Amino acid sequence: MKSNKFNHEKHLEESVEWILENRAGWTQFTTWCREKYHINNRQANDMWKACWEIMSKDFDERIKNTVNEALMELEQLKEDAIINEDRRIWLEVIKYQNKIKGGEIERIEAKIDGNVKLSWGNELSPDFGNTEIL
Repeated sequence: MKSNKFNHEKHLEESVEWILENRAGWTQFTTWCREKYHINNRQANDMWKACWEIMSKDFDERIKNTVNEALMELEQLKEDAIINEDRRIWLEVIKYQNKIKGGEIERIEAKIDGNVKLSWGNELSPDFGNTEIL
């Protein structure tokens, strides 16, 4: 039983590497996987899902590490700006820290020139000519 678990882990590692190296999609991967490991479609699909769980977790960790590093560097810049009484740098750093933490929300204004028609099943909505969406 341990041998099978070990082989499965080894196959997952190889599969993740193969997906990344070949930028493979589902069809390409499952075909490769069935041939390589002599498994059926369901097993290849399960392998695909397991690989993506591993890759997603890895990407999430990398993003968190990158964000933390950037925040630490910005904090040091802010401390230096406070010591040097450089308000411009201090305010810029606060702006970037806020942006990274998700505190900055951009407003988007959309203006549609023309006629907007919406359809639900067989019913056609009234014409909303020159509608502005804000």
